[in-house]
Amino acid sequence: MFLWIRDQRWLPTIVLAASCLLVFGGTDLLVQGPQTIAASVVLAGAVAFSRALPYVSITMFSAGTFIPLVFSLEPQVSQLGTTVSLLILSAFANTNQRWIGFSLNIVLGSIAYVVVVLQLPNSGTFYGLVLPSDEAKLALVLAGFVSVLAVNANAWFVGRLLYTRITHVGTEFDKEVLNRQIVSGQLALAEQDRRFGIARDVNDLLLEQVSATMSAAEAGIYAAKADPTVAPRLLENLLEGVKKSYSEIRRVSDLLGLQKEKALALPGLRNLENLVVSYREYGYRVSFKEQGEATKLVSGAELIIYRIIFEALDNIRKHTPVGTEVDIDFMWQGSALQVIIKDNGEETTRAQSKDATGYSVQEDQKALVERPVGAGLTTMQERAALYSGTMDFVRVPGVGFNVSANFPLITKYAEGK
Repeated sequence: MFLWIRDQRWLPTIVLAASCLLVFGGTDLLVQGPQTIAASVVLAGAVAFSRALPYVSITMFSAGTFIPLVFSLEPQVSQLGTTVSLLILSAFANTNQRWIGFSLNIVLGSIAYVVVVLQLPNSGTFYGLVLPSDEAKLALVLAGFVSVLAVNANAWFVGRLLYTRITHVGTEFDKEVLNRQIVSGQLALAEQDRRFGIARDVNDLLLEQVSATMSAAEAGIYAAKADPTVAPRLLENLLEGVKKSYSEIRRVSDLLGLQKEKALALPGLRNLENLVVSYREYGYRVSFKEQGEATKLVSGAELIIYRIIFEALDNIRKHTPVGTEVDIDFMWQGSALQVIIKDNGEETTRAQSKDATGYSVQEDQKALVERPVGAGLTTMQERAALYSGTMDFVRVPGVGFNVSANFPLITKYAEGK
């Protein structure tokens, strides 16, 4: 039933509304008479509109809560329809609609219940219960308030739980979220593994330079004793050796300071298809095109290109709405490779907000003279530079954002060279 409600906007709730009208409304009709029909119909309507038009549903069950007061009736069984409406609202409405529906259901339901009970005369009856005193009324009011709160809170949590379990847990979307987290961890691990490999090479080179400097210092001691005039030349050589050692130490320090995580795996271009599929599961319309004859690159180069695409898609996910179109183009030409990632995030945002104002001339001018900056963009540039590449970032006013990675000598890093 819940999957049916999720996949269709009207028919399931209409069937559910008809069932509520038949069961709840029929009970009210038998117990309290035909005066209950108006509230029963309105509350059944609230159920019917709960999936497609949440605000209409909220208005109807708010009105249906007070109709029995107009006819001086006891609380109707049909008012359980507000709980059914709230369950559906909590699952499928947006955050504001859910909170408005929940709050009004509690507040208005409690007010209507309290008014009915307090208006009863002493020694009157409430669904067959005798109320001998004001204390009895107060006890009934408190019990009713707790019941209203408990029933509606349970409807809220059951709705959210069912929606989460059916929509996310164990679904393809859930698997893609997990896959993205795994890929993100692999990238972090692979990046640091590459850095540690470079650090080991630099460390070996540093040891050789320090050893040579020590040998030169020992030789200089004996030479200076024999001929003091060679001391300045020896000091210059020693200083040059120390400078080289310092430069390598600084390089290792900077390299290892870029990232703290350790690495094990190396994602590459072979994993791009899975990445594209994962973002389609998120709701983004991602397309991938490749032109020219692809070259099999060394794992480090593939990792860098994959990481650039991953970061670009991650930025799109953070800053654009679901439904954004994303184009990833690979263009191989001779020894060069160009990767372009384009999105229409601004256009999609305006369309979803029904903003017909477009963009101004000032935005065009701003896009021409201002270069996008940010820590993430700088990191992309640093990664591309490791393989003689460059990065360009362009905001297209009224459309979205373009990221271009250019590797003019990428074939130098082909596997086997």
